[in-house]
Amino acid sequence: MSAPPVSCAWAPWWTPEQLRSFLSHVESVVQARFGEHTLDEADGTVAVESMDCVLGLSNLAQTCRAADSEDWRLIIYGHVARLDDFAPDVLAERLGDYERLQPDLRVRVVGPQHLSQIDPVGDALPLGFFACLSVNLDGAACPVDHSYFDGWSVDHGEVMAGALANTLLDEPLTPLEGSDSPAKFRAFTGDSLFVTGHLLDFARTVPDIGPQGAVVTMPAAHTVLVCPIEFNEKFVDHSATMLAASYVRYLAGPNSVSPNALWWRPGLPLEGFARLDNQSFELVAPDPLRSQLWEGLRNAGS
Repeated sequence: MSAPPVSCAWAPWWTPEQLRSFLSHVESVVQARFGEHTLDEADGTVAVESMDCVLGLSNLAQTCRAADSEDWRLIIYGHVARLDDFAPDVLAERLGDYERLQPDLRVRVVGPQHLSQIDPVGDALPLGFFACLSVNLDGAACPVDHSYFDGWSVDHGEVMAGALANTLLDEPLTPLEGSDSPAKFRAFTGDSLFVTGHLLDFARTVPDIGPQGAVVTMPAAHTVLVCPIEFNEKFVDHSATMLAASYVRYLAGPNSVSPNALWWRPGLPLEGFARLDNQSFELVAPDPLRSQLWEGLRNAGS
């Protein structure tokens, strides 16, 4: 393995020595289990030739960051071993039978980094989010590629609706309770990688939020943060606190999704609220909402 770059965007917290150690463990494990592979240090991926697949390393790196370095190899082995579930022959058999697959279909809201190696099935959402049709492979999330979907000869909307119904029924998203619950905004969490899919039918989760809706973030796969919109200084303080907390959660991972924030309202399409993925804050809320926010602040200050 060649010396890694001084820093990598997908693991900015590590020193060059820590990064070199992590990548050395990854290559050793992949070589021992699957043989020939290609490591792309800049993108943080490993292509495994025998599996015809590409493994992203960012989530694995986030998991290892939170663990002692002596445990890295075991963590990496457990992660890499899951590639057996994504072998071409295994996927072809499982994803080739739509009728049998239906109970395992899910919808997962993801960021663009989850889609770079496939032609995903799903629906684009604002600010780079994507409602991705996925399969629950014994707890692992397998996005459905169009190469499989096109062979099903089924309606896109019907499949997405069925997958969302499975998500809402089988992948609960629950309020964070107790001392870990933030005071200025709401936090929801779940045990599976699919709980962000609840955002597509979020009125079930937050039935008490009014018609102006809320600012919502999905910093990681198991986390949804919500700040109800109010036209006063309290909302400015609470939403700023939430966005800061969300950004930290996104950087820490694991399973980071996006630092960006959406505007959710009951019964209406999602819209962008704020962009933070360019390492700065940009309010992108539609003009009517901006005007109401500014008016509310002026009235609060008068």
